[in-house]
Amino acid sequence: MFSKFFSLQKAFAAARRRLLILILVLGMAGYAWGPALAARQIPPVALSPTESITFTEAQLARGKQLFNRACAQCHVGGQTYPNPDVTLKLSDLEGATPPRDNVLAIVDYIKNPVTYDGVESLVEYHPNTQLLSEYPRLRNLTDEDLKLIAGYILVQAKTVPGWGGTKSESHSDLSAYL
Repeated sequence: MFSKFFSLQKAFAAARRRLLILILVLGMAGYAWGPALAARQIPPVALSPTESITFTEAQLARGKQLFNRACAQCHVGGQTYPNPDVTLKLSDLEGATPPRDNVLAIVDYIKNPVTYDGVESLVEYHPNTQLLSEYPRLRNLTDEDLKLIAGYILVQAKTVPGWGGTKSESHSDLSAYL
C-alpha cells in the first residue's frame, strides 16, 4: 500500500515539475516575443474637422515612404528647417490659420500653401503640387498619395515623442523615423 502511495506521489511530483517547466517556458516565450507579436495601436486621426479615419500599417508605410521622398528634406522628424518656429507637431498644426490638424487640411496645404496666419499664398515659394519647375517631387503625387502623407504626419504627431520638437527632442529616438 505504501509503495503505491509513494509511486503516486512521485508521479504527481514529476507532473508538477513538467507543468512548472511548461509554464516557465511559455512565460519566457511570451515575454520575449510578446512585443513583436502585439499589433501596433494606430490612433484615429482627423480626416476633416468632423470626421476621423484610422490608417492601416500598409497605408502608413506608404505614407512614410512618400513623406521621406517628397518632404523629409525640410521636415525631418516633423521639424521645419527653413522655419523652425512652425513645425509639424500637432499644436503647431492646430494653431495655423486655417488649422492644418486634419488630413484634408494638410492635403489642401500641400496643393495651395499659405503662410501660417493664412494671409499670403506661398505657391511660388513653398514646394507644392503646382510648382512645376522648382520642385518636381510633389508634382506627380495623387490625392490618395497626399492623404497618405497627411495621415503619416498626423499619426507621427500623435504617437512619436519629440515629433516636431527641437533637434534634441526629435532625434532622441531615431528608431521612430527608420
